[in-house]
Amino acid sequence: MPIPLVIHRCRAHWLVTLLLAAFWLQPVQAAEPTEYRVGVEQVDYYPIYSAVPPDNQYRGFARDLLDLFAARENLRFTYVVLPVRRLAHAYRAGQLDLVFPDNPRWEAEQKPADIAYSQPVLQFQDAMLVLPQRRGQPRERFHRLGFVRGFTPWKFQDDIAAGRVVIQEAPNPEGLIHMALAGHIDAANMALQVAHFHLKRQGQEHGLVVAPTLLPLANSYYCLSSIRHPELIRRFDAFLQREQQAVQALKAKYEL
Repeated sequence: MPIPLVIHRCRAHWLVTLLLAAFWLQPVQAAEPTEYRVGVEQVDYYPIYSAVPPDNQYRGFARDLLDLFAARENLRFTYVVLPVRRLAHAYRAGQLDLVFPDNPRWEAEQKPADIAYSQPVLQFQDAMLVLPQRRGQPRERFHRLGFVRGFTPWKFQDDIAAGRVVIQEAPNPEGLIHMALAGHIDAANMALQVAHFHLKRQGQEHGLVVAPTLLPLANSYYCLSSIRHPELIRRFDAFLQREQQAVQALKAKYEL
């Protein structure tokens, strides 16, 4: 009688082994990506970024870059499109996980001290662009300054308050360039990369030039920021370092 008992135990061990093997061979399902709310500006500043009514579809270099980061890090981003002032309020109220673009120098006195900023994502130069024949004219000759709708002309607040200049808006960079080329405004404000992109497409590569008397050229930067998730900013910095070739390819795609 003891022999059947040994056989029975061997069979049981064999069945357990098969069950364990079947369990371990099951495909492992990837963890669901963590979802974050990314605040973005309701501004048309293509090719860097654009999100405007009626659909508020976020597009451009920034969208592709953030989507690539999300894919690499198993994240899910929901892009929350808001006017610039409402965006700042929602951010400080804790309604957003991330914001792009941001910069430590922008409205620094109104921000919490514990915002985490990424390494610079994109360098740009803010410029005032004029017709070539107006380059070198004194500042007081420029009274009508054009800005893309949604941007605040804070560098000219004193001139505005004193009545020396009037601000006119266009819905997008293309419209602003048309206004400057037609002489409807004295100067147009935008990043040089944005201006070059649209002037080239309009066949007017040399149609407007920089007026440093109005606004001296200086390098500035776009960063990703977070109040609630500094660890995500560290992951983004590591992504920028690790994916330098892919990031450069995106910049080339959008001529930045």
